[in-house]
Amino acid sequence: MASIDFDRALSTILSEDDPLRVRFERWRRFLLREVTFSHSESVCHTTEHVERVLLFALLLGRELEVPSEDLDALALCAVFHDTRRHDDDLDVGHGDRAAAYYREYETERGRTPDDRVARIIARHDRRDEVSEEKFREEGADDETLLLYRIFKDADAIDRCRFGPKALNERYLRTSAARSLLPVLRPFVLRLTGYEA
Repeated sequence: MASIDFDRALSTILSEDDPLRVRFERWRRFLLREVTFSHSESVCHTTEHVERVLLFALLLGRELEVPSEDLDALALCAVFHDTRRHDDDLDVGHGDRAAAYYREYETERGRTPDDRVARIIARHDRRDEVSEEKFREEGADDETLLLYRIFKDADAIDRCRFGPKALNERYLRTSAARSLLPVLRPFVLRLTGYEA
């Protein structure tokens, strides 16, 4: 099966006048205009992957009724999370490099980086037990842990780009990811050329 056009597929999930679609398109433009990737030859961690993670993070956040500013925090996590990969393997440490890039990007523009965003980006390439323990040691609130879990689920759902059995849904962290998976899995499979 050939892959289908992203915008056509997106319309099956979000109408053009849906406020979340408007937010997604704003962050998508930001991604395409402002963000650079170190591993530009990547075949797995592409701009298309980041677009889908961005979409999924926003959808999961809305489903869990996170505040508007937290939707934007999730968007920042999505657009920066894989920017400093060196390869397509595990590349533990790319989260730290991407968080540094995010902090530098914001600081150079005279803005204060959101510490929650930087910490989520930095820890997204680690096992949950390690990351969540570090968050707790730092006194992170429940809201930050929820954002971390939403983001990790958004990134995980896009594992479907590797095929119908690439995602083990038992590892999903949020109720929103589990409830939206029947819609999002076929969405990714269609976009990446797999039968849904």
